Amino acid sequence: MTQIGFIMGLLVAPSLVVYVMGGDANWAGHLGLALVFGFTALGHFIRTGAMAQMLPPSIPRQHDLILASGLFEGALAAAILAFHRSMPVGVITIGFLILVFPCNIYAAIRRVAFGGHSAGPSYLLVRAPLQLLLILWTYWFMLRRP
Repeated sequence: MTQIGFIMGLLVAPSLVVYVMGGDANWAGHLGLALVFGFTALGHFIRTGAMAQMLPPSIPRQHDLILASGLFEGALAAAILAFHRSMPVGVITIGFLILVFPCNIYAAIRRVAFGGHSAGPSYLLVRAPLQLLLILWTYWFMLRRP
């Protein structure tokens, strides 16, 4: 569960710092989201085997898929920073978050020993709200028109 706390810190800390310093809150929101995706991208390369266990055995080339999704998350982090208020990047980010959530459900049901999933289905009581927060954060900072 500490991973969830770390992700929350990455997401929110830039906004708090910017608020205190009187900077651009929109940029801080993008930075927080990019930090989250940068951190999760690293996990794909550092803990590839553990992450592959989050996929059902029927999915072929799991190791390659984890590496490819790590590259995608890294590219997404860069795109979030590079393209402020980009509707396509925002839609892709939300789509990706929705697409990967079933892997979290599968991993929690199987109690995969990675990222808190070993807690079982009760972990989804924390993970689902985090996923929803990331979707809402993306909407707020990338898709919402003031």
